[in-house]
Amino acid sequence: MSGMHTYRDLGYPLLVGISRKTMIYKALGCTANEALNGTTVLNTISLMKGASILRVHDVKEAVEAVKLVGRLI
Repeated sequence: MSGMHTYRDLGYPLLVGISRKTMIYKALGCTANEALNGTTVLNTISLMKGASILRVHDVKEAVEAVKLVGRLI
């Protein structure tokens, strides 16, 4: 995620798919099914860094994140 600007700067829509990834639930010390909060945080950061498309498991929460970030940016 720290290098997202490299891809964003190419001028193409940026797709991010981090939903329930190992890096999230290992960092939080939980299971993949318990990683919703961490996934939502990283989706929000991705949107703020220029992601155009999110690949998600939890659609409702992702839509809420998109709506909120859209109001802030």
